[in-house]
Amino acid sequence: MQALWVGLLAAVVAVTSAAAPVTSERIAGSLRLEAVIPARAFAAGTSVPITLSVHNRASAPVTISFASGQRYDAIARRPRGDEVWRWSHDKAFVQNVQMVVLKPGEELSYRMNWDQQDLQGRQVDPGTYEIVVIFMGQPETDRGQGIALPPLLITITP
Repeated sequence: MQALWVGLLAAVVAVTSAAAPVTSERIAGSLRLEAVIPARAFAAGTSVPITLSVHNRASAPVTISFASGQRYDAIARRPRGDEVWRWSHDKAFVQNVQMVVLKPGEELSYRMNWDQQDLQGRQVDPGTYEIVVIFMGQPETDRGQGIALPPLLITITP
């Protein structure tokens, strides 16, 4: 009987942990960036929703510059680093510098979905993937190429 309870408890823990959201955070000056995927595991062929939030945690406005119309990107890769998908892969963006002012406490929020297709439009294999979310904006004083958040680890199940 005890073995049955231990088995049931292990199953509940596995389901709960697979359904728990995966989050990644990075502080960049006055900005707090957070990426969220609502679960740790997804059935093959289902959409993987990705949310990026950018919050001004300062008491003064922050001016963010964008080198183009692209505000964010996301990359899915195998843990060994092989890129299998990029949100911006088949998109075009206006090529001019744009500025956005975030007031104190204000937040920008972006949503995208990975349909589990690779760069050639084929269904990816089940397994573990890292999702790297990139905010393409930079505080006015910094002219980098975007702010990458730490990878989010998910599993595609058969």
